[in-house]
Amino acid sequence: MFTQKPIILAPLAGLSDRPFRRLCRSFGADLAVSEMISAKGLVYGDRKSRILLAPDISDKPYWAQLFGSDPEIIREAAQTALEAGAELIDINMGCPVRKVVKTGAGAALLKNPGLAESIMRALNRAPAIPYTIKVRSGWNAHESALDRFIEMAAQHNAKALTCHPRTANMMFSGRADWQQLSDAAQKAALPIIGSGDLNDPQSAITALARPGLSGIMLGRGSLGRPWIFREIKELLEKGYRWSPDSELKRKTILKHGDLLRNEYGEKTGLLFYRKHLAWYSKGLAGAAAFRHKLFTMNSFAELENAIRKLFSNPI
Repeated sequence: MFTQKPIILAPLAGLSDRPFRRLCRSFGADLAVSEMISAKGLVYGDRKSRILLAPDISDKPYWAQLFGSDPEIIREAAQTALEAGAELIDINMGCPVRKVVKTGAGAALLKNPGLAESIMRALNRAPAIPYTIKVRSGWNAHESALDRFIEMAAQHNAKALTCHPRTANMMFSGRADWQQLSDAAQKAALPIIGSGDLNDPQSAITALARPGLSGIMLGRGSLGRPWIFREIKELLEKGYRWSPDSELKRKTILKHGDLLRNEYGEKTGLLFYRKHLAWYSKGLAGAAAFRHKLFTMNSFAELENAIRKLFSNPI
């Protein structure tokens, strides 16, 4: 799966759903990871968790992300995900959001490497489950965990490790330390994927060129810009600074609306669509007025008319 340096859509809670993954794959994302799914929810039959697990037709191969803190629950949930069509399981050990951390999952595992290793050991037990892990560089600047987690992941046969080289307590402030990640990756015995601050094609290409890295993962940089994967590849492979014209942007945004409506229905789909439209409109002429009206529109028809007006002039 990691024979070339892939450009991957990161797992984004509430955002990297089936519609968004399909759009990003259509623009050249090599892989896309599911939204973060509760391992406990899967094991105990939670309806929302089961819905999140269902793959999209574009999920080939399907890479599903789980979070949790109980090794046996995670193993059982991973088996459930494999039975549902997943081919690779990612374990979140880096999410810094409080409601995840307080359960002992996500970035809390950076402070509990013994438990993190127990999870890896459970996944590697026969029959072994193909898995990766996703981490931050540590809990805080005084407690770097990256080298230790890379060593544990390699020892317990993880297929790869993805790191967002910020500490958990930084959240999304400051800057990702790509030099630290590159230094660690060069010593690693498994593929290392980098994530963080990849907000334009040039930053992505710079990251891909860093020694030791086996791929990159884009998260927030893809919001409102699913075509960034093609932008990166055109620049990387052809040296050509491609960007979508106004018409392609309009068609893509309208297609996203159709996918959301088909996925969630009119009412819930509208809520998701508004959120994405706030990102899509960023930086455009008339965007401020568009966003001001956005949450007063109560139908897809209203939103679609407003989108057509916003993109009526060349960008």
